[in-house]
Amino acid sequence: MNRETGSIAAFLYHQCGVPVYENELPEQFQVPSLYIPPPFVFDENDTVTTFKKTYSLNVKLFHADSVQALDEADRIADAVRESRQMIPLLTESGEDTGDFIRISRIETRVGDKGEAVITIRWTSRYYYKKQTFPALRGVDINSGVKQK
Repeated sequence: MNRETGSIAAFLYHQCGVPVYENELPEQFQVPSLYIPPPFVFDENDTVTTFKKTYSLNVKLFHADSVQALDEADRIADAVRESRQMIPLLTESGEDTGDFIRISRIETRVGDKGEAVITIRWTSRYYYKKQTFPALRGVDINSGVKQK
């Protein structure tokens, strides 16, 4: 799980306080609970020095029935909206970095029986790897100069 997905998982956990499963959902899981799989990633060019990655995270919320699951999903989505769609970015150890993840879109819908889905989208920028070249020490021009 990358830092951004982990930060979102921590935010969701603080909103509902139920067990959070990641990557693989066990056969016997607790209800209510959250399942946070790896996000889908779409990339695109951005600037001459950066590229963008758009993440789409489909969080599943399990509850006693679909109505309760959707109610809880809506409550969590509203908590994201109330925070101006900014989630604090955390380090791997859980410390606040002072930066934020800006959520560009959040949706809720009913999933299977006893399940609701929260779709969270955000975009991040990353720098291209820079090529290194040897430093230019000096330039000698010995041809192409007109003589009078």
